[in-house]
Amino acid sequence: MRTFSSILAVNLAALLVVSVAAQQPASKPTPKPAGSAPVKPAATASAVSPNATVQEIMATMIDPASKAVFGAVGTTETNGVEQKQEPKNDEEWAVVRKNAMMMIDGAKLITMPGRRIASAEMSNKAAEGELTPAQIEQRLAKDRASWNKLAREFSAAASKALKAAEAKSPDAVMESGDAIDTACENCHTRFWYPDQDKLFKK
Repeated sequence: MRTFSSILAVNLAALLVVSVAAQQPASKPTPKPAGSAPVKPAATASAVSPNATVQEIMATMIDPASKAVFGAVGTTETNGVEQKQEPKNDEEWAVVRKNAMMMIDGAKLITMPGRRIASAEMSNKAAEGELTPAQIEQRLAKDRASWNKLAREFSAAASKALKAAEAKSPDAVMESGDAIDTACENCHTRFWYPDQDKLFKK
């Protein structure tokens, strides 16, 4: 049988071990080898997908915005008297700026992968001399690089209108209108009505 003194000695020894262990510094994590790449969270698939067609973006966004910029500066004639048309205050200049920004954003939207040219109901409808939306999609699939390049050129032209509005310069807005018109026509003659020359010769 253990004596009281031996039990006390064992308990004191155990207490000493616990006390020493408590005073030891916490263990540090093992350092990673030099040059090792940080661990990145797993990428999640984008849930964004295009809904509006190119035709809808043109009709509801780009066309109205371009008309607003074109109409902001110009000249009109009433009863033989020529009058200048240009923004007269900050609010009217803000309208020009807003529409220029809509064109810039519209140019980005029409380059989004997976966006259809038109709805299924409109895919085979076109006026004389124009490609159908289905034909435009075929052409785009073969030459998306040109489509994206032309969209960037349109965006650059619209950016001139944006800078002109911010500078409140009627002359610069007029110049941007020419650039926008040229960018539009360059895209249309490549993807919308490439055979218009033949139509005009009839």
